Amino acid sequence: MRTLLSQFCDSFDEVIRPLLSPLHESAEALLKAGPDLPGMAVRADLLDLQHQFEALVKKISEQQAYVLLFGPLKSGKSTLMNCIARSYVSEVSSLPAYPCMVFVSHGETRCFDVTRYSGRSERFTDPTALHLFINRAHSELADRIRIAEENGDTFDPALHYSEAIRRIDVRLPAEELAESGAVLVDTPGLYARMRFGYSQMTRDFRDAASCAIFVVKSDNLFLEQVFEEFEELLDLFSRIFLVVNLDSAKRDLAPDGRLIPSLEQEDPLRIIEAFENLAMSAPLKRAADEGRLRIYPIDLLRAASARLANDDEPEAIQGQIDFEAFQRDLTDYLNSTEYLVAFLGDSLRRAQALLDEAAQLLKHPEVGELEVSVAQLDEERQGITHQRQAVQRLDAQDWKVVFGELSQRLAPNIREQARMASAETERNLDAILARWFATPASFQALIEDDLVPALDRYQAELAGHVRTILGEEVASGTAGVLLTTDIAKDLYTAGIDVNAIGREVIALLTDTSTRRPIDLPLTTSQIPVKRGFFDWILLRPMERVRRNLFGQPSSPVLRIPVDVKQKRLGPDARAALVRQIDVFKSRFFHETLHHLQEQIVGAYTNAAIEALHDALARRDGELEVKGNELVRRLLERRRVLAHLSTLGERAEGAMAKIEELSLEYGATEPDLLIVPMELPGSKMPVIPQAGPLGGAILDPATSPWVVPEGRVEAPTDVEENIAAGDSD
Repeated sequence: MRTLLSQFCDSFDEVIRPLLSPLHESAEALLKAGPDLPGMAVRADLLDLQHQFEALVKKISEQQAYVLLFGPLKSGKSTLMNCIARSYVSEVSSLPAYPCMVFVSHGETRCFDVTRYSGRSERFTDPTALHLFINRAHSELADRIRIAEENGDTFDPALHYSEAIRRIDVRLPAEELAESGAVLVDTPGLYARMRFGYSQMTRDFRDAASCAIFVVKSDNLFLEQVFEEFEELLDLFSRIFLVVNLDSAKRDLAPDGRLIPSLEQEDPLRIIEAFENLAMSAPLKRAADEGRLRIYPIDLLRAASARLANDDEPEAIQGQIDFEAFQRDLTDYLNSTEYLVAFLGDSLRRAQALLDEAAQLLKHPEVGELEVSVAQLDEERQGITHQRQAVQRLDAQDWKVVFGELSQRLAPNIREQARMASAETERNLDAILARWFATPASFQALIEDDLVPALDRYQAELAGHVRTILGEEVASGTAGVLLTTDIAKDLYTAGIDVNAIGREVIALLTDTSTRRPIDLPLTTSQIPVKRGFFDWILLRPMERVRRNLFGQPSSPVLRIPVDVKQKRLGPDARAALVRQIDVFKSRFFHETLHHLQEQIVGAYTNAAIEALHDALARRDGELEVKGNELVRRLLERRRVLAHLSTLGERAEGAMAKIEELSLEYGATEPDLLIVPMELPGSKMPVIPQAGPLGGAILDPATSPWVVPEGRVEAPTDVEENIAAGDSD
């Protein structure tokens, strides 16, 4: 049957439910991102908002009547739950020791859903397994709290231990709950060690529940600290039921030593009167006078026993309010138009409060940092792209052409050094030849021991000059090559130090790769020799004469005395040797010059080009890895911002629609909320003034989503939302 109330719930659900997806996706995107991501500080708040929006949606969609039970530990809350549900719910009797809220509602089968602050949930069907799980979780939580205390921190589960349990949903067959649609919420006990659970309850249910039950044992009724938290809760609920848990079996000691019935058994109303007259604070007295606070002295243990045993006529106890009367008052309130008005008003106020929180959350400084980091990362990514493009252009460059002019540029200096070195070598060769004629050394010794080493020294000296000239050119900058403006720019962009490459390469060049073996083509057959006396007598041929003087042509190792050299090898022989050496050295000097220049400069060029390509390949790999990491981080941040932007847009639209719902239903006569809407299109009568929900109408001056004069403007993205207001 459709009523204005069900129509409101449907409209409300359509407004709020679309917020759940971006809340969840934003928190998930932050969870999957790296720890360096700005905005991680808001993840706990996003999860908290998601949780509260989910609770609000469930409350409205199922038209749930939340009944909160709170009070000190072991005050009888679980026993009261047994009474109200008329079902054994002892499975939850130890759960409030863990600082989380326990929601008990009707379900076809018994199950337990455990939800953590991280949003992760688990289901249990076995109460024993649940208790074992809770005990372990409680021990882990205590350890985390101790660590936070040692660090001087105020423990916050969302920040310090997101795997802490936030709520437990208990579903069990309970016809009493099914008929009323009530959800019993057992809250954490009011004690300091794990106070955050209680604080979470007051935060979660501010403007969310209209009815609460405070349970206190009669022994604690006059303890001021018991009601310290209670007075704070008076502002949260439209109606509070104070249940004083009596022990009707309690006995007192008489003066004569007899055990007599206690005052709780004989006249519990006197205890209540004394509390009201002597111990009740001004806020409690005011709430009682206004009818928002009602007191019920009940022996909960006896009441629970009777209800679970289906005893419809339990024994009346003098001075006690029977549990049935308390339940009738509770049921009448939940079925009253007063509750319906509170239900609508609380829902609208809660929606506005949560949307305000979302608006403030999107203005968090770390969200702004996230946007700044996206711009910075995108700029870095573009820089990486430009660097890789420069690397690729450099790698495709024909470096042989670039280095090709180096040899030509060095040639004049090399030739000058070669000229001076060859002149010195020629003088050395002349001196060597003169010394040979003055010593008994063999012809082969002349070649191997004197001439070839002198020529090799020339080769080594010239190679040293070439390396020196090349090294000086390389040390002057840009590896000794003349770079075009484009190449120089690309090298700078790519971060390649070509000069360092040049220095490293030239330091690795060695002499062994440039020295050539010297084959001096001097032969005895070209040397004129004077015949001796016996040569003439025996008519020896010239070849035999030379062999007897020098030795075999292939191995002229015979020593020749100085006087023999003077007699048999005259000026003609000296001139012949000079001619052979001159012919060889002119060719040798020229070839050595070109060989050394080609080998040394060429070896440097080839090695430098190879090293340059290697450096480019390494740099490209480094840039690719860095670029991929930048893209990953950029996508993470953009993904989070996209979800936050969606959240901002939907929250803005939701705030405008909540304002419309407040205006539409705020002026509705309460009794009309549950009247069947039988005629499609018929108008329900309304009253022109604000009506009973007037307090729920949104104030444009305080709403961050409402533009003055009723004009709603939607920012196109989350950046505009953040730019529109100051950060906290």
